[in-house]
Amino acid sequence: MALSNRSATHIIILVFVCLALFLPGSLLRGLWTPDETRYAAISKAMVDSGDWLTLRVNGQIYTQKPPVFFWAISLLGILTGGVNDIAARLVSVFSGIGTVVATYIFARRLFNGSIALVSCLVLSTTLAFFAASQMVMLDALFTFLTVSAIYLLCAGIEDGGRMRSIRYFAAFTLMALATLTKGPVGIILPLLAVSAYALLTRRMKALLSWGTTLGFIAFLAIIASWLVPACIRGGEEYTKELLGKQIFGRYFEAFDHKEPLLYYFYAFPAGLLPWAVLLPTAISLLARDRKDGRVKLLIAWPLSILFFFTISSSKNILYTLPAYPAAAMAIGYWWDKERRPLRYLFISIAVMLALSASVSLFVMPHIDRLKSPKYFGSRIAEHIGHEGNLSVYLVKPVYWLYYSGRNQMDEFHDYDKLDKYLRSTERVFCIIELHIYREYISANKNHGYLVDYEGYRKGNALALISNRIK
Repeated sequence: MALSNRSATHIIILVFVCLALFLPGSLLRGLWTPDETRYAAISKAMVDSGDWLTLRVNGQIYTQKPPVFFWAISLLGILTGGVNDIAARLVSVFSGIGTVVATYIFARRLFNGSIALVSCLVLSTTLAFFAASQMVMLDALFTFLTVSAIYLLCAGIEDGGRMRSIRYFAAFTLMALATLTKGPVGIILPLLAVSAYALLTRRMKALLSWGTTLGFIAFLAIIASWLVPACIRGGEEYTKELLGKQIFGRYFEAFDHKEPLLYYFYAFPAGLLPWAVLLPTAISLLARDRKDGRVKLLIAWPLSILFFFTISSSKNILYTLPAYPAAAMAIGYWWDKERRPLRYLFISIAVMLALSASVSLFVMPHIDRLKSPKYFGSRIAEHIGHEGNLSVYLVKPVYWLYYSGRNQMDEFHDYDKLDKYLRSTERVFCIIELHIYREYISANKNHGYLVDYEGYRKGNALALISNRIK
């Protein structure tokens, strides 16, 4: 479906709104621990080592995530002169914009340009989507790939002949990339949502075609192109950890993000704020128009995703981000049916833009000093350079690898090893909590000099110490 001038104008407006919303919060703060600094460190190690097959952090193979998100950061890093804060954040910014554009095209195909515009303005300003599009996390990229795949599958159901096969092939390609971003949910969520829609509309036969078979073969080929050589290089333990625990085991037995069964009944509406107040009336309208095939999609899509993650043992509000475009479309559908003036929406967006800019300029810098190791990490790099010998004592190294300019550092957990390290003949440095350093000095008066320190979150202060003054 070709875009009209009006639709092209809508998309341009949406891109500029997204840039105004997402960029200030992305560019005016450092990376936060633990995930953002870890992911940046993994990407930096990838570029520095030239190993794009197996992920590594602090010299150890990293099995918790597949590689596509880190490839994206690394590629942007290469284009911007090395992995940096901007390259790390732009992946999510571009993914958020891509999801908004995909949602517009999707909603326009289902309904009309006005509903598409309202839906995308709502989506871009929901709390969960707004936050995810500024964070160095996998969820924004995963959502873009997943929503685009859902669109292509639904469009393929409506189309026939050669175009259906092309759309299905493209959808399975995107699902492969989504799977290489966040695991099997990359194919499960789109197929679950679209299968539920096809069952409700009695169009399952259109979904199960030769195009689906060819697409699935392409999906397997893309997955295998990374997974097989990665497992061969990583060995048996790597393969067991990657497949058994991280990719498949996490769904059935959570080892983090444990939440109660009904978590999404309140978390999903919270993530939809400030538009959650319109959700009950939108749901009521969908229930009234439930015989409409388009409405059936807006029901099947989010409910299937919410159901899937509700029965999972691991829960997080961002897991359900691929359902937010459907919720935004439901609100856009209600807005159009109720003939609400667009000026009210634009006034709301303007208020949100002003609020976002104010928070980014005046509030975020204070939070950033507490959440980001950027400031102390940059000073550490100035003190010792990128070649100096740096370690940590009872502090997680993934917090400090990226900003100290390193791919690896030693980690100590007892006084004896720390004492031996600080008795080195060469000058060495260690990051340690200030109160622990003082305890150490009281017991070891002959060495251990304070080089620098800074207050950190939870009231702690971290110190950089050395075995020599100069």
